[in-house]
Formats: sequence, structure tokens, C-alpha cells
Amino acid sequence: MNKKYEALFTPFKIGEVEIPNRIVQCSMGGTSLFGWLEPSHFDTEAADFLLKRAKDGVGLVLPGMQTVRDTMGKKWLDSNRSMYKQLKPYMDEYHKTGGKLFIQLAGGFGRSMAVTPWMAALGRNDFLNKLASPIVDVQYACASASATPNRWADNLTSRPFTIEEIQEMVWHFGATAKKLREAGVDGVEIHAVHEGYNLDQFAIANMNFRTDQYGGSLENRLRFACEIAQEIKKQAGSDFPVSLRYSVVSKTKGWRKGAMPYEEFEEFGRDMAESEKAVKILEEAGYDFFNCDNGTYDAWYWAHPPQYMPDNCNLADVEHIKKFTNSPVACAGRMDPGTRSVPASAATTAASTSPSSRAPRTCSPWATPCIWAAARSTRPPCSTIATRSFPPRTRRRSPSSAAASAVWSALWSSSSAVILPSSSRRKISWAACS
Repeated sequence: MNKKYEALFTPFKIGEVEIPNRIVQCSMGGTSLFGWLEPSHFDTEAADFLLKRAKDGVGLVLPGMQTVRDTMGKKWLDSNRSMYKQLKPYMDEYHKTGGKLFIQLAGGFGRSMAVTPWMAALGRNDFLNKLASPIVDVQYACASASATPNRWADNLTSRPFTIEEIQEMVWHFGATAKKLREAGVDGVEIHAVHEGYNLDQFAIANMNFRTDQYGGSLENRLRFACEIAQEIKKQAGSDFPVSLRYSVVSKTKGWRKGAMPYEEFEEFGRDMAESEKAVKILEEAGYDFFNCDNGTYDAWYWAHPPQYMPDNCNLADVEHIKKFTNSPVACAGRMDPGTRSVPASAATTAASTSPSSRAPRTCSPWATPCIWAAARSTRPPCSTIATRSFPPRTRRRSPSSAAASAVWSALWSSSSAVILPSSSRRKISWAACS
């Protein structure tokens, strides 16, 4: 094996859990282990897909996002006993591979909830919403920190969560994490103070007008997310690792107005100065890992960068925020060291832009990865492997290569950050190192 790839096959730690190598599959649509926006259940098809990735050698797998309360049926994720009974033998089989699995849990969408016209009609009408609520409670599904306009529907406003609803959800995060650990799951990731989802709406001052303990100061606006980590540690154990999906800066100019690259603008959401403080507060609350990018659903193209976005569009911000936390930090968003602009102070980390430094492309565009390798002159080498996630209708395919469904990343040392790619469909993402 070429020595520049050796770092890929060395272990690293998230909290007290050791990941056997630097190969990580991030959460992506179609891979939720307990279903998606439907009554929760053990999804055998997704489970089979994820197990195959572990058998192929993926060190850490993150299945698709799970809300802690079903959008349809309003059942809490921790209440489905049969699901956890099925999960336990699955995890026993999974661990025979030597790999680790974290479940990504979410507190809902808030104003970012995509609604159809009939859902918007229910959300505006208290009587109709109550009538339909045994099946789908639109007002709850769209509830947020404060009364804010829905991202997609012009005529729908989110209602504020009550304190009782917040604290109920916090408890169920902990209860779900406890059941997951009892079933053998290795950790959880909270989705998150990220991309303008519900917990991010609490964290952003211009989306949170509350006057209680969940509004006002930065500490209060982060209280919801902090209490989740604390409750998980309380119920599942202080050594149970908790990752956070985190948007470093919002890149947002206003309601439904995102900022473009190189544009000068006044930040409507979280700016870097606030983020530097926030990441410290969140780490102190118990988060062991920060899986980062930028943006909100008002500026969706930062978290889901299409081809017109610059390569490494989030990397500089994520590298900066790493200076303010001792936890491992990840980055997503069109990562390519071959096109990276390298500061003078970090010149030794530059990936070669010479075509001769790239491995030949021998893959199909959807099934297997393209490999770019970058050597470093003064420290261990960094290897980068890119994958393109599957389009929705090809999810059932079983790629021949582990890397086709995984992110390959390497750490410079035990104190360095892991840099992971974005997992959104129909786009290319790159792993990198800091």
C-alpha cells in the first residue's frame, strides 16, 4: 500500500469511543434506520445497506436523520419497543464487522418544514389542524422558537413551542439515546444547531423573540441544544458520545434571502464572532464532536452546495472555528484540496494542483469514488477520496466499493480535526484534513 494512504487506516476517538479507521459514511436521504417522516419502524432495507457498508470496512456509519417524534402519528421514537428489540441483534451482527454506528437524532424542522398547500391550510386553521392531528399535526411539525414565517409557504407562520413542549422533547432525546445505547448503538449525533432547523431557530437571535429562559442571551438561545446533550449524558451515560451537526455561520441576509460567495452583506443569522462563543458553550454542555458547514434553509446552497458554488466553500470558516474547541471538527461542502486557496501560514498543508498528482479516474459517476491524493512535506500525508451520493432511485444498489458510500478522511494527529463531506444527494463532496 502506498504510504500516503496509511493514515486512512489508523484509529481515532470521538469521546471515549474509538473508531477503527478514518472511513466515515455520513447521513444521507434514504438511509434512515427507523423510517423517515412516517411512523417509526425498523427499516430492514436501510439496515441491510448500512451493514454492507460496515462489512466493506467503513469505520463509522451515520444513518439518515431521525426526528425524536414521528411527524405522522406523533409517536415518540423511544416508545417503539419492538423496534429496539429488532435493533439489538442487528447491532450484535453489525459489531462483528469492527465498525461503529451513530444515530442522528433531530428536534424537528420548525419554519423550515416543507409544506404542501393542504398542510399550510391545516396549519392556519386550529379546528382542522386538531381534527387531523392524530395523523399529522402541522402546527406542531412547524412549531419554532417564535412566530416566524415558513420558509416555503407565504401564508403560514410557525407557532412558538411552549416550555413544557421543549422540556418534554429534551427528555425524549435522553430516553431515545438510552434505548439506543442499550441496543448496542455506539453514539448519537444531534441535528442540530444547523442549517436553520428547529434548534438553529432557537439559537439565532433574529428567529427567536422569546422572553423566557430559551430566549434573549446567547446562552439562553443555546439552552435547548445544551439541555439535549446534558439529558443524553444523564440518561445514557456520561461516556456516551454526542456529536452535533453545526452551521458555523448562517450566510443569511434575511427571511428567504441567502448570501452568495464573495458578497458583502450584514449577517441576519449567526456570525463568526457569535459562533466562536457558541461552540465553546456547546462543548461545555457535553458535545464531543462538531460536524460543520454553513448556511440555513434561506441560504440552502451552503449546506448543499451545487456545482456553481466554489470548491471548499465552507472550509475556511470551519478551520477557523476549530481554534475555539478542543473537540474534533468536521467540514462539509465541495471539498477539493487540489483547488484550495492556502494561506501562507499553512502553505505546507497545500494539496498539489498538478494533474499528475491525481489518481486516474476509473469509476462510474454514481457508483464508485474518484481518488485524489495529496502529500505533505513536513507531516504525515493526507489522502482525499471523494464520493458522489446516489440519486434517490438508485439507493437500493449495492456498490462494489466501500468508498462509494463512505467518506474517506485522514487526521494529521490525535488532536487534529476530522473533516467530513456533505451527504446530500446529487452532488460531489470531498473529504479533507485540517
